[in-house]
Amino acid sequence: MFEYRVTKRSYLFLIGGAEDRKGEMVVLKNVVKTSRAKKIIIIPTASNYTREIIETYNKAFKKLGVYEVRGIDIRYRNEVDRHENFDLIREADLIFFSGGDQQRLVEIFEGSKLISYIKERYFNGMLHVAGTSAGAASMSDPILFDGDYKGFEKNSVNFYNGFGFLEDITIDTHFMNRERIPRLSQFLISGKSTRGIGIDEDTCIIIDPDLRFKVVGSGVVTVINSEKVTFSNFDQINNKNKYSVNNLKIGFLSPGTKFSLKKWSVLKPNAMKDTKQTYINQTINWN
Repeated sequence: MFEYRVTKRSYLFLIGGAEDRKGEMVVLKNVVKTSRAKKIIIIPTASNYTREIIETYNKAFKKLGVYEVRGIDIRYRNEVDRHENFDLIREADLIFFSGGDQQRLVEIFEGSKLISYIKERYFNGMLHVAGTSAGAASMSDPILFDGDYKGFEKNSVNFYNGFGFLEDITIDTHFMNRERIPRLSQFLISGKSTRGIGIDEDTCIIIDPDLRFKVVGSGVVTVINSEKVTFSNFDQINNKNKYSVNNLKIGFLSPGTKFSLKKWSVLKPNAMKDTKQTYINQTINWN
């Protein structure tokens, strides 16, 4: 197993799913512009349509000027740690995890040398990482699933260990589009996590190495924190009953908004204006 320690993170791109891949492609355009990736690896494991996913993103990223786009069609656990996969990751500038089923994705990669190698490179500023829908949700730890449209009912939401690119934060996707405020709120007051981020479709948060993010795309981002809740009856009610909670801290962030994960607060408009960091021999400027 690879050993790594955090020295300087790379960029992390979390997309709420259903991003535009044929028109103006605002979200994907920002991924390419910020990372300046010339070689992108698509990992479609969360999907049941892996070849179609690889082909779709190949066309989109090539249209945006990416020099090389390749897919690693991993469908089973015994395919993860193949030697050729490490060679592809070693040469890549950015890894892109597609949508589908986040539990399936994590279960296949869990405990593998390959996910450890990807994290080693990410946490040492050598590899940018992106994910959409299930691919974005799997980046956090823990991850949640189930409970759509039943989020107020106790124990309708399940959880699993995530990849841990973001520690102690849970990511939810397709957020307002699938009315997921109740399910993320339930997950937080249950005690499995205390901070959550809900990302709308065709919307992305670009997280810089100092754990500050910028919202891009056509939707909004919802941030929820349960650390100062003054009342919750979640532990007292029976399964399937609806919970009550008071004093959840919630915010809504429109495109262009910048937010600090460390401070859990919106940054002033110019707070990231002069941010210049060099990773993978690139200079990234937020302007």
